[in-house]
Amino acid sequence: MEKKICAVGDVILMESLPDDYDLQALKDIICQADMKLFNLEEVLCDEDIYASSYCGGTWLMARTKCLDEVLKFGFNGCGYANNHTMDYSYDGLFATKKALADRSLPGCGAGKDLEEAASYVKIQQGEKKIGLISICSTFNDAARAGDPDGDMPGRPGLNPLRFSTVYQITPEHMKSLKEMAAGTCIDGRRNRSRMGGYTPAVPEGQFGFGEYFFEESEVEGKRSKPKKEDVERTVREIQRAKAECGQVFVYVHSHEIKHEMDDEPDDFLVEFCHACAEAGASAVFGTGTHQLKAVEVYKGCPIFYSLGNFIFQTDQVFCLPADFNEKYHYPAGISTQEKIARRSAGGTKGLHADVNNFRSLMPFMTFEDGILKELKLYPLRLNMETGLPALADAQEAEVILNYMNERNAPYGTKLARRDSVIVWEA
Repeated sequence: MEKKICAVGDVILMESLPDDYDLQALKDIICQADMKLFNLEEVLCDEDIYASSYCGGTWLMARTKCLDEVLKFGFNGCGYANNHTMDYSYDGLFATKKALADRSLPGCGAGKDLEEAASYVKIQQGEKKIGLISICSTFNDAARAGDPDGDMPGRPGLNPLRFSTVYQITPEHMKSLKEMAAGTCIDGRRNRSRMGGYTPAVPEGQFGFGEYFFEESEVEGKRSKPKKEDVERTVREIQRAKAECGQVFVYVHSHEIKHEMDDEPDDFLVEFCHACAEAGASAVFGTGTHQLKAVEVYKGCPIFYSLGNFIFQTDQVFCLPADFNEKYHYPAGISTQEKIARRSAGGTKGLHADVNNFRSLMPFMTFEDGILKELKLYPLRLNMETGLPALADAQEAEVILNYMNERNAPYGTKLARRDSVIVWEA
């Protein structure tokens, strides 16, 4: 059986689409697919609700009418495990879930407990069906869904992908680090807690400094690994979804980076995506840093380490809690838009000033009996004022192609351009 899958990256729509915005060209492509997927990166609610004391960078909430606007593109499934899922605590989560349910839109990645948050959702069109899983590595720990334990109910939240990081430093730097730890007593309370068995001991061969762990190495750098339990849980869910639906797809939201730029995935993310492919996932869609990252075809499974944005309006929020003022030391009484304008220095710095955050890809995949037969990548260029997408012209498509091939080089993925469409050369 042939299945066609179209997916996009992060959707952050804060207001109704303007009358002069033409979405038809994009909709025509999207609606050629059986399954049309997106990552919802905002809370949806029509009432006043309590904001969490933390957020994913900016507290993101839109009215539910914005979901109706998004669905005009033709989407029929979404993931919503991301760093904004719990910006408005449990009420925001349940309001978002209700908005999806009211529109019969299958969504996954968060729920009343870990079992629900980690479960796949089935998306079906006629006889064709797939499973979809959504998971996130960038979150405040209070946003993480909890598993029931004995008589205790689980905790609402998102499906977590935790990871560990160890920083590698030279023996000389390790000596200095230990001297700083002794002089500042940065771990005084933590070490007392370790002595009492309340805090886990530092792994053998490592040195703890605050919340960070270091080990000696002749070459400095870092290494990260995904948490075994979270990988195993996801693998089980992939296998369960594949048994019912034949094919399963995974959204993974991650803001972590390997070095200092947003265009390279961290090691733990690569390891996690490979594990998904080995478990039988048909594709993995990365989102998070708002910039494009490499594409890898691993054991027949396309891995998009970041698709970038599809709709990007984080600077067009209509409300913010007082915590925003406190975070940035702004006076009370100024409007939401003035707060955003101050933070962005009048739109001259931040995410909305970087053109790389306004270039993205929309993969369109054709599978025959679960085997990838064709992979097209439609390059998109978002308007830097409205954050709304359009198909890139030939010149912009060439810029995106060159950008991608530079980042694909370590993975051996070769992309080429046919007119304004980018294709995978197997």
